[in-house]
Amino acid sequence: MSPELDEKLTKAFPLLYADRHGTVKATAMCWGFVCADGWFDLIWELSSKLEPLIREYLKENPEDQHPPRASQVKEKWGGLRFYLTKGTRDMFDLVTEAGEKSLKTCELCGAPGKARPIMPIKTLCDSCLDLISEHSAPT
Repeated sequence: MSPELDEKLTKAFPLLYADRHGTVKATAMCWGFVCADGWFDLIWELSSKLEPLIREYLKENPEDQHPPRASQVKEKWGGLRFYLTKGTRDMFDLVTEAGEKSLKTCELCGAPGKARPIMPIKTLCDSCLDLISEHSAPT
C-alpha cells in the first residue's frame, strides 16, 4: 500500500494501529499494509468498525495493558489476511467478513474482481488482469 494511504489509516485509527511502527520483534505491522491500494476502502471500512469496539473494550477493561491491535495486514492467496493480537467475537466476525469481501475486490483498483491464477493467485478485475498480462507478455 502506498505510504500516503498507510499514514492515513494509521492516523485515523490510532488504537487499532498502535503498533504500526513497532519493532520486527514485537509486531508484523512494522512492515506496514502489505497489499495494494485497491483494498484501501475495504481496510478503512473494517478499521472504522474495529476502532470503536477497541474503545469499548478499553472502557470495560481499563487495566488491560495489551488491548486488541492489528498485528499484521497483508494479501495472501488472493485474499486479505488481517490479524489481531486478540479480540472479541464481534471483532473477529468483522475481520472474517472483510476477508470474504476481499476475494471479490480487485486488490489493485478496488473494482469487483475475482481470483486469478497469477503470482500465484491475485484477486483482480478484468482491466487490471489485462494490464498485468500485457506487461508480463514476452516480446
